Amino acid sequence: MPKKCQICNVELVEGNPNNKYGTTEGKKFISRHHLFPQRFKQLFSQEELKKIFKIDNPSETSELCYECHEEIIHNIVLNKKILAKLKQLLSNCDKKTKIKMFHKILKAGVEDIDQKI
Repeated sequence: MPKKCQICNVELVEGNPNNKYGTTEGKKFISRHHLFPQRFKQLFSQEELKKIFKIDNPSETSELCYECHEEIIHNIVLNKKILAKLKQLLSNCDKKTKIKMFHKILKAGVEDIDQKI
């Protein structure tokens, strides 16, 4: 069974010769993304990963097309109002609290949109 992007469902193939981002050909190339950033593993216990983030394996990856990986995961669009609100919510938080808070914000936003469509 062919692998498919976990966001847009396009059929995926291994490799991305010459980094063909933004092309029809480039869209089909697989790009793996850790569900939990590896640089944060030392901050959270296994129990916290399960309870807070619902993640059993911190090394688990998603399989996305190169375009979804770049445009949705790595290039989130913000504006000054959103940044000001994030500053207000996160300015007095330590790194661990910021990570948890941002996860809650994203989860709440996805759940809110899901209820409206």
